Amino acid sequence: MLQRSVEKRCIVFFLSLLLIYSGLSAQRSGLVSSDVLYKMALKARNEEKDYAKAIKFCKKALSQSPDYTDIRILLGKLYQETGQPVAAAFEWNVVLRKEPANSDALHSLVNLYYSQGNTAEASCYVDMLLEKTPLDKDLLLKKYGLAEERGDVVTQAKVMGLLRNHYMSDPKVASLLEDYQIQAARRGRKTGDLSGSEKMYEQVLLKDKNNTEALQGMASTLEGQGRSREALSYYNKLLALHPDSAAWRLKRSSIQLANGNSAAALEDAQWLHKQYPGQPLYKQHLADVYAALARQPNAPAIYTEQLLALQPGNKAVYQQLINQANQRGDYAAANEWCNKALQVFPGDVDILRKQIGIQEKTQDYSAAATTAGKLLQLHPGATHEQIYTDLQLLRASRLVQQQKPGEAAAVLQTALKQMPGRKELLLRLSNVQTTLGKPQEALSLLDQVLAKQPTDTALLFKKSGLLEATRQYREAAAISEALMTRYPAETRYRQAYIDQAMLAAKSYIAQKQYSAAEPLLLKVLQYAPSGKDAWVYLINGKNEQQQPAQALEYTDRALGYLNNDSLLLQKKSALLQQAGRYTEASNIAADLHRRYPADTALRQMYLDQLLAHGKQLREAQQWDSAAALYQAAYALAPSDTAVLYNLTATATARKQYDSVLVYADKGLALNANQPALLSQKANALEQLHRYADAAMVAGQLRKLQPGEKKWQQYADHLNGYTYKNQVGIIHLQSVYSRDLEPASITSLQYLHRFQRGTITGRLNYGSREAGNGIQLEAESYYTHNPRYYSYGLFGWSNSDVFPTVRAGYSLFRNFKKGWEGELGGRYVKSDTINTYSAVASVGKYFGNYWVNLRGFFTNDEHQWYQAYTLTNRFYLNDRQDFIALIGNIGASPDDRSRNFQFGKVAGFTSTSLTGGFQKNIRGRATIGAYGTWTRQQIPQQSYLHQFDTYLLFLWNFK
Repeated sequence: MLQRSVEKRCIVFFLSLLLIYSGLSAQRSGLVSSDVLYKMALKARNEEKDYAKAIKFCKKALSQSPDYTDIRILLGKLYQETGQPVAAAFEWNVVLRKEPANSDALHSLVNLYYSQGNTAEASCYVDMLLEKTPLDKDLLLKKYGLAEERGDVVTQAKVMGLLRNHYMSDPKVASLLEDYQIQAARRGRKTGDLSGSEKMYEQVLLKDKNNTEALQGMASTLEGQGRSREALSYYNKLLALHPDSAAWRLKRSSIQLANGNSAAALEDAQWLHKQYPGQPLYKQHLADVYAALARQPNAPAIYTEQLLALQPGNKAVYQQLINQANQRGDYAAANEWCNKALQVFPGDVDILRKQIGIQEKTQDYSAAATTAGKLLQLHPGATHEQIYTDLQLLRASRLVQQQKPGEAAAVLQTALKQMPGRKELLLRLSNVQTTLGKPQEALSLLDQVLAKQPTDTALLFKKSGLLEATRQYREAAAISEALMTRYPAETRYRQAYIDQAMLAAKSYIAQKQYSAAEPLLLKVLQYAPSGKDAWVYLINGKNEQQQPAQALEYTDRALGYLNNDSLLLQKKSALLQQAGRYTEASNIAADLHRRYPADTALRQMYLDQLLAHGKQLREAQQWDSAAALYQAAYALAPSDTAVLYNLTATATARKQYDSVLVYADKGLALNANQPALLSQKANALEQLHRYADAAMVAGQLRKLQPGEKKWQQYADHLNGYTYKNQVGIIHLQSVYSRDLEPASITSLQYLHRFQRGTITGRLNYGSREAGNGIQLEAESYYTHNPRYYSYGLFGWSNSDVFPTVRAGYSLFRNFKKGWEGELGGRYVKSDTINTYSAVASVGKYFGNYWVNLRGFFTNDEHQWYQAYTLTNRFYLNDRQDFIALIGNIGASPDDRSRNFQFGKVAGFTSTSLTGGFQKNIRGRATIGAYGTWTRQQIPQQSYLHQFDTYLLFLWNFK
């Protein structure tokens, strides 16, 4: 190993000597290698700083080796360093033509163009470098910087996305990102992209929540979008960082003021004014805040007073203080503020007039007149003369009201000295003289005026008014009518006549002198056909005179002039209702209610008409129409129990029992103690076969009206439906007129009720002269639907005292109005005789009376035999207890006392009469007793009399 190492070193040393020798030989001969020249160029550039010499070496090296890349790159750098950028770019581009991805050349070109300010060209070469290393951080940073310099925001965003995704942890990248976001936000504000600016500021604040520029920029951006309320939170953060910033305090206060939060704005406004008392801007802002606070409803006067302290010469502030006190009803304070304002603005017209108004409100007419006198003296004019006159007239009126007409006259006389010849004062004085019981003097005063101005229609008109004021309406109307005749174009005379004639008519109406009032009202309507009051008085008068047809005629005429007038339509609706024309009446009332939904009187009228019309339809059994009306009434008044009762009653009549329950529950939710609704609910539950629920409701009725026995009976009846099982014993005892042994049938039965009907099993023990025997029977009732139900029977016995087989079937059909029909058949086998019968019946309820006629048509040995049964039941309560009367002709297969030999007796003539009763005891037990007499023909033209006693006891249980 050591020997090999020594050999290698010897070889290297030998080669080095050979190279040095070759170089020295080349120098001696004038030929130096490109590598040596390259090293010599580097030494001349880096150590000697002799760029010309270095360029010379590079050119000489390239003349020997034109494709020597490192030398061309070095030559380019030397050209750049010696101020020859074009030559430098040429050399590097030569390199790139051969080696397009040469990073040294690309970097050199980037630096060259960047130094020349050609960022676009530099960026192109950066992109070429990035093709090789697309995620190079330094290159990306360089590209970002170039894009930033030339304002290429798209490239900036793209590069920043790469930097953020791959180098977010790099401090330089993080700092650059924040700077980018700030710049983007600024740019967004500048270009109007406030939404984008907002997002950039948000990104900055996520990393630096106290960044002042971002906070301020965010606030400004939000304000620019009209979102000043949101901007407040950022100004709050800024002020938390810089509490002494006047600009931001002003901003925050201004935003709060603009958003109506004057109380919040006040704190900053006060701080600004306190810190900078000499700044007009802050003083005005504080004044604006106080002004806004003072304008708020029920604002304390302190705000206005503070505003006045800031602006002592502001007349509007004084006026506001006066108005605030006036609105509070503090007239003393309002008057005092008027006095203070007059000290600053003496003789001001507005303030003097406000003070007069305040003094009027306190009814201090004397003080008001004094102030009005001052106003008139300082500012003479017709308006102020009228104010002074009116106040003196008010003083006089008040004194008259206080029963001091003498003092009132003195006031008016004083006023006339100040305002001689003032017509209002003269006329009022005339009225006062009338009040003093001096009508002649009053008229004399007026006549004196008229004597001086006989053509003064105003005085005549005033005289008419004076007569009107003294309730001399007809005399006043006469003067107005004369004036109206002379001056037909003057509408005021016509209006005066109309008013005075109306007053005269009202006077007659108050005395119930309708005949005297009617001509006056009609005359008024000649001049004013749209005079609503006149029409109303005419209509009311005719109604009071019990002339509804004439009243309705006047109503229609009035509506011809006053189409759609609500009061007239209301009267017409009431008159139509009174006449029983409910449809027309309710149509009008419905329209009025739609127009004026808040008017409870109209709503009640409409509701009453709907209920009255519904009652009429119910009495006519027009249930569907009545239901539609009650539905309209329910939409109008869903909480009216009368409406809900009518809905339940109508739904009951229409057999809409689910609807009955809905409306009954709504009514009972409003008031649980309503027997009518509880009764309807119980009935509906019964019809729906919800007997337990119905019994519970009946129990409520029993508690609510303990004195009503019917509710206990009803509850028992309903409870009876809840019993699914029944056991009973039935005994039939027969005796005969001839020497025949008595016969009997004793039955034990079990009945089970199911949803659609019943099934019964019966064990019959019969005892007759011929012997004893047992019969087994089963029968069932089955309800197919509300219209149809079936009855089936099958019996069997091996004894002579019963038929061998007894079977039957009937189909029943319910019809409207309580009618029922039956079709069926019967089969009886006794001994060797088979008997077949057809059965048909028809039944009808008449209130508590039920009648049924049933016919049997029996075929025996090609002969037909008939039998008829007429059943009458008189129900005593709820069709549970009844008295029965039954007539029968002929022998029927349903006659249990004779059907054991039915084939023998079917052709015999017989008649029978049955009477009895059946009673239900509290739904638990049923007892019954019947007696039957039968007269039956037997051979040899003789008759047999049979007497039957039928007893039953049934017991129900669950």
